[in-house]
Amino acid sequence: MLSAEAGDTMLCFRCGSACTPEDARTVDGEPVCLTCLYGDVKPVMVYPIGVVKNDRRRNEKGFGSSSPTRSDTSEIHLHPGMAPFMKGLEDESHLVVVWQAHRPRGVKTIFARGWDGKRVGPFASRTPDRLSPIAITEVVLLEAEGTVLSVRGLDAINGTPVLDIKMSLSHPRPKPRK
Repeated sequence: MLSAEAGDTMLCFRCGSACTPEDARTVDGEPVCLTCLYGDVKPVMVYPIGVVKNDRRRNEKGFGSSSPTRSDTSEIHLHPGMAPFMKGLEDESHLVVVWQAHRPRGVKTIFARGWDGKRVGPFASRTPDRLSPIAITEVVLLEAEGTVLSVRGLDAINGTPVLDIKMSLSHPRPKPRK
């Protein structure tokens, strides 16, 4: 995140234009204005459909947990208005969860990827520190109770906004009926 307070101005590292923290992103430790990053492209508005509840927290080095017994399960609490859209969801074994990486740090153009140490950029990694903070994770659906989904394998932290849920094409078969 940029260190200037809202309303303060700074100079874009690339073009030298004055910009506010709302109109810039930190790239390799320097402010870069949105015009240098995106040109004249306009942002897209997306509403979250729910929120993640689990014991994952973001720490300085990446992701961690406040609990020594961290489990790989999370709950997705969908907003009550999503109930009419859930028909058939409980029959799926795997889902794809689209979520917002809502606690980004500055973006680095090259860094050591967490799971193997290979030097890569954001597009070759799963880092939440990206220009468009959208992430996708395939999960196992454990249970659907009302508008609460219990899932395994979600790498989002507690409080993460969920943007969408889709059936998995990697596992397109429904759960066996009990």
